[in-house]
Amino acid sequence: MSADGEARAREEVFGEARAFLGGRLERLLAEVPAPLREDVALALRQEGKLLAWRAASSAEAQVGRLSEPLAGRWPLLTFLIARSLGPAVALDYAAGAALAVECLVCAIDIFDDLVDDDQTPLLQSVGEARAINAAAALLALAQQAILTVAPGARAPAAEPLALLGELQAASLACLAGQQRDLLAEAQPLSAYGREDCLALAAAKAGSLMRLACRLGALVAGASPPLCELFSHLGELLGIAGQLDNDCHDLHASLAPPPALSQPKSDLRRGKKTLPLVLAASTGCSPEELFALQHGAPVGSALSARLAEAITAAWSICLLYRERARLCLQAIEACQPLPPELHQLLGL
Repeated sequence: MSADGEARAREEVFGEARAFLGGRLERLLAEVPAPLREDVALALRQEGKLLAWRAASSAEAQVGRLSEPLAGRWPLLTFLIARSLGPAVALDYAAGAALAVECLVCAIDIFDDLVDDDQTPLLQSVGEARAINAAAALLALAQQAILTVAPGARAPAAEPLALLGELQAASLACLAGQQRDLLAEAQPLSAYGREDCLALAAAKAGSLMRLACRLGALVAGASPPLCELFSHLGELLGIAGQLDNDCHDLHASLAPPPALSQPKSDLRRGKKTLPLVLAASTGCSPEELFALQHGAPVGSALSARLAEAITAAWSICLLYRERARLCLQAIEACQPLPPELHQLLGL
């Protein structure tokens, strides 16, 4: 099969999975009382979320383009892992776990935007109070997605209570990471090191990606060692993704567009991201970084030192991606995975 043919085959798999999961999510939303349903549905239609695909797919079809599997990546990952490990797994049960991940991640994203005072399209549309209410509803829906699956569709190796336990553990780990992040804002950069940043990335993004991969393996009834490998894979990819985002954000702040009136909130709030911590440990003075956090112009000398710190942080990000690749090799020694999962994982 040609490269174009393989790409279209993968896109068909993504499209079918999105359509199936989207239909199940619409049914789940129908159980939400009407005054609240509109805001919850709006949150699930934001960029990157599962229901955003439906609006985008028709426009892409009109111009003959293949979409990237960005919309709904989190639930797709859980669903396709379950389906690839257990071809006979009940699709409704796999969908329940996948939608639990989608609702949890959507809720966490809203809370994160509120905490960081990022004015996203959702917050601009509904305001802070209604966004908080929608996020709380999404946390409840995450549990409901697992509990509403019919008993006959459940896999004996992963009962709903086990999945709920994983969901709650990941939620608490992520929220604890957010709390550590908030407390760190009041501390000087010199008080934080590389390992502190990596632990924070593991608690936040790492715990969520770990959950997405682990639930897929549990729903499929995978062996405990294989479930642990998928858990480790997810955590490594989550850490790598967080580091990559931090590097991109700082890199973008060094050459902001003229219309940008203030730096990204991570800088304004004094977040202890890895590139900033590395910059502080390799010669950037606290005064320079403080000025950067408050939107001061970046001189050539400071820009060069920050670029070195970004490069160093990116190298650590690549190290975690390489560890994830080796973990994937160990998984595939037990169970080969389809091309669409490789694409979703970015490996």
